[in-house]
Amino acid sequence: MSRLLLAALLTTGCAAQKAWVPPAASTEPEVTLLWVGRGECERFVDGAWVRSPQFDYDFSVEQRRLGNHWESVKSLRRRHPDYDGSAGDRLQTWFFHLEFDGGGNAVPVRVASSLGAGTGTTDGQFRKASLELAAEVSSLAPFDRYRIAQDYRYEEGRLDEVVSLDKGNTPWVRNVEHATLFAKHAFAEPPTRR
Repeated sequence: MSRLLLAALLTTGCAAQKAWVPPAASTEPEVTLLWVGRGECERFVDGAWVRSPQFDYDFSVEQRRLGNHWESVKSLRRRHPDYDGSAGDRLQTWFFHLEFDGGGNAVPVRVASSLGAGTGTTDGQFRKASLELAAEVSSLAPFDRYRIAQDYRYEEGRLDEVVSLDKGNTPWVRNVEHATLFAKHAFAEPPTRR
């Protein structure tokens, strides 16, 4: 594989963005959260994760809770001076619509997004989520799915997330993200509790 093609596919920015717009909402969201953080890119080489700092990024995520779903907009900004543009524009935006079914300890999740559709589960307080999306990329790409593990620590105002780009069960690239919650006040308990 050519170096240029490999570089072009290194991070989540390599997915072709389709036109996807969150549905219109006639009511105000129950909760709006804003997360601001940083993602660090690693590539799986010879059985070990190797840093690829030129693909690191700053990001923000705006989440809105409306009934039984979340709508999120994620903006990513690559600032590294050695970033060569091969994984897309320095500034990228993605949209996510997460539908939650039922309640209890393991809540099923359906995802529609500008990166692809998928499913997953979260706990009843929306603290820990595991999502898998079918990547809408070329069949020649070295990955075909996104696996996302989220750990919301509302009381600490912290979000830790790992976004993996895999080909089947074989890891290829992962982005380790850490974000801080920006809100008018701290939360004594999860604001997402039903």
